[in-house]
Amino acid sequence: MQEQGVDILMEQLGARKRVTDIRCGKKLGQRDHLISIKKPKRKLDWLNETAYQAAPEIITVREINAGGKVRVITMNCPKADQKALYKQRWSVELDILHIKETMGMNILSCKTADMVLKEIWVYLLAYNLVRLLMVQAALSADIMPREISFKHCL
Repeated sequence: MQEQGVDILMEQLGARKRVTDIRCGKKLGQRDHLISIKKPKRKLDWLNETAYQAAPEIITVREINAGGKVRVITMNCPKADQKALYKQRWSVELDILHIKETMGMNILSCKTADMVLKEIWVYLLAYNLVRLLMVQAALSADIMPREISFKHCL
């Protein structure tokens, strides 16, 4: 992702074997540090050989312990901005859930690649039309669009 210029902001999985030690790496502040992660010596099962060879030997990420949860981030921004970004990220996850589950896109019915692509585009169009309706309703009610239930609007 870094190679493509894409920043990452995610919560560290609780199931990870490695425990975050804020004392390691370059300290940036209280419960905030930079660490370097080495590329595994052996290719992981889910990674193809080309991607493994192209991966950098070391990547540097920022780990922040915030409220008992560790956030892993590749951008350099203040903690307050990270909290707002994380909330936005959560909204994106909910939006994807709405497209898949609420609208029924979790099971596609088409059989060919071309038709599956068209089916996905129809779902995305319908999703955006529902969101437009939510914005119009929010404007008339003088509230924020996210305060309206997507499922009820659908």
